[in-house]
Amino acid sequence: ITAINGITGGKLWEFQTEGNVNSSPAIGADGTIYVGSTDKKLYALNSDGTKKWEFQTGGEIWSSPSVGEDGAVYFGSYDNVLYALDGQTGSEKWAFTTDDKIHASPALSSDGTVYIGAENGQLYAIDGNTGLKKWAFSTGGRIHSSSVAIGNDGRIYFGSDAQNVYALNNNGEKLWSFPTGAEVRSSPAVGADGTVYIGSHSKKINALNGDTGVKKWEYATDGGVESSPVVGPQ
Repeated sequence: ITAINGITGGKLWEFQTEGNVNSSPAIGADGTIYVGSTDKKLYALNSDGTKKWEFQTGGEIWSSPSVGEDGAVYFGSYDNVLYALDGQTGSEKWAFTTDDKIHASPALSSDGTVYIGAENGQLYAIDGNTGLKKWAFSTGGRIHSSSVAIGNDGRIYFGSDAQNVYALNNNGEKLWSFPTGAEVRSSPAVGADGTVYIGSHSKKINALNGDTGVKKWEYATDGGVESSPVVGPQ
């Protein structure tokens, strides 16, 4: 992982893991940098690039970590486990085992729920304090690189290889699904008016009504879309 001066473009420091870094780092409120590697470790780095601690898992880490308001760090691993760590010490708070490896990144709700998808096609809602499962929703296709977007009303939006975009309420009940015609590995973005924007391997970006799932418009691309949209000011 490399830190670059945003003004000059010069390298500030570099930290070498023992594998590839395929996910995005997360930064805590105190400036600590958290990043996973295919060497099966999650690293916590000080703002000067020195190692604060490392945590060993049993599988490669492709999941980007998420940091809670209390400083806890959440991430998934290819050992089928969602971990919650103390951000200061790296000690394990809890670990939740799924039935398949985790490639997706966790999303944190304001009520403390952690949402994570797994390769078995299940979306899990986990209590962030206890690590206990609240519910699981099956899509029938693996959730590979898509993380959840949470609307202002608490609705949950995500896609899977079952070639659908889903909207659930916070009890795990399906509100609607939208067929894309191809795998969905893009994470959705939610606009201020509730519109859901998401890409798929159908070579399209779709804008969907967040309440109904009805398509507002689509934009054709020249290839499959795995990256995630970003919504500008409206």
